[in-house]
Amino acid sequence: MLETKEKYTIEVTDTGLEIFCGGEKALHFTAGEALMLLDILQNEEANLKRMADEASPSPIRINNNP
Repeated sequence: MLETKEKYTIEVTDTGLEIFCGGEKALHFTAGEALMLLDILQNEEANLKRMADEASPSPIRINNNP
């Protein structure tokens, strides 16, 4: 069985959004910037899922519905 390793940690803080890589802060977004990034990612969701499916040796299915 392959061991998984957390590559990034994302934290929502009082000042916005911070992304850490290997424990060190890699990116910081203000709340407004984070919302713009969220909008972009939502608009690209179908393309990102397609690319992940094509790149994965086994299908990855993420279901956000409870």
